[in-house]
Amino acid sequence: MKKKKPLFKAPYDIKDVSALFSIIAFVLIIAAIIGNNLFGVFQENVNFG
Repeated sequence: MKKKKPLFKAPYDIKDVSALFSIIAFVLIIAAIIGNNLFGVFQENVNFG
């Protein structure tokens, strides 16, 4: 009988994954801050009722 392969074998390095995750998180935080500021400018310039 063949040796069973592990079901969840990590084909990636945890350092690479954490670095990629931190880069994506940083980009999303910057995008949220910029988007929030732009929406504030939009709210000030457009009269909603």
